[in-house]
Amino acid sequence: MFEPFSHYLAYGATDQRTALELAGSYDGLLVPGTVAAFQREGTGGFILSLSATEAAPRYVIDPRFPLFQQDLRTPKKSHEALAELLGDPGLVTDIPPTPQDFPSDRIRRIAEHWVEFNTEYRDSTRRKFDKYAERLGEVVVEEAAQGPEAVIALYTVAMGVNDPWWGVSKELFVACSQATREDCIRVVAGAGPHSLTDLLDDVTDERLAVWVSGLEELNLLPGDLAAYGSAIGRAARSGRRVFALYGGFFHVLLGTIGLAGCSHGIGYGEYRNWLELPKSGPPPARYYLRQVHRYVSQELAYQLYLHDRSMAECDCEECDGQPPIALGYHDLMKHSVRARASEIAEWGSLEAAEAAEKLESEQRVFERKLDATSLPPFLRSQAERSCDHLPRWAAAIRLCADAT
Repeated sequence: MFEPFSHYLAYGATDQRTALELAGSYDGLLVPGTVAAFQREGTGGFILSLSATEAAPRYVIDPRFPLFQQDLRTPKKSHEALAELLGDPGLVTDIPPTPQDFPSDRIRRIAEHWVEFNTEYRDSTRRKFDKYAERLGEVVVEEAAQGPEAVIALYTVAMGVNDPWWGVSKELFVACSQATREDCIRVVAGAGPHSLTDLLDDVTDERLAVWVSGLEELNLLPGDLAAYGSAIGRAARSGRRVFALYGGFFHVLLGTIGLAGCSHGIGYGEYRNWLELPKSGPPPARYYLRQVHRYVSQELAYQLYLHDRSMAECDCEECDGQPPIALGYHDLMKHSVRARASEIAEWGSLEAAEAAEKLESEQRVFERKLDATSLPPFLRSQAERSCDHLPRWAAAIRLCADAT
């Protein structure tokens, strides 16, 4: 997770085929604790069989513990399964919890259950190993299956260092660390981009993961993005290695100031709110437009392709020069992962100033080509909006670089 630039996929229950077919195009999988708990044997069998292949992507399990910082009036079965796994069904409650609801003895018991689940994952979830190994279509030796590469410690989201929830988060980490002999990774989770600096300054871990709730890269102002990025850059300059649990292309840009890696969903999931959504499901069918580093509708991408192929053309294995409309749902998902891998390879060696200049150049080229098309007004406005984040990203990266 801490090798510049580690590329992880946030695994979902519907992502098995994509994760399997793209093994070798990413470094690892981030498995949600809710999925690991609710689909224990199915997810475990798949993850373990994949870990025994030649490509053998690494994996970790994100406990998703901030789920229990809120009242769950209509809990999902996966919520209840995770609470059961942690040995504390009372974590699912219709009464808003407070930090005082997590005394030391409760924290210790929950942490021990979480660590036990991680350390025994390789052996306790092998019931369906043969089923999934057969689907891989290659020789897989069960003894080669790997457990999680590290224990991601339980954590809570905090507004700042004076937030009592930060005290709970730190105590959860200590309890997890004491319960395991394995590598234990702290997650510093902030409620907003400006909270991260103080939270990072309050801990001394050489390696840690970060997550800021609701960090919508496409919509935030440069100052907000820069506050977040500068906190990561400051930690990197002090010799610490930081991995972001969730992020999109802006996080690839943060690799220029020291971010060691990032995870993203397949087709979506470039940011996450700590408040649990009432509904979830597979991502919509969208096309990742590499020219502006974001998802757009297939129809818009197709119209751009028709008017100027260079505005939406892609040479990945799924696209192979075809129009975006020709891709089926599964190919759209695979295209998005391959696009991110290509972006990491292309942008990873740049300095921050070079990345900012390149972003601005991409915007000028895209807008110039757009001006030369005869797109209908409603499509033109969509296309114009599809690149309006690029100057904000460029400004934010420059601010991050100046902070160094």
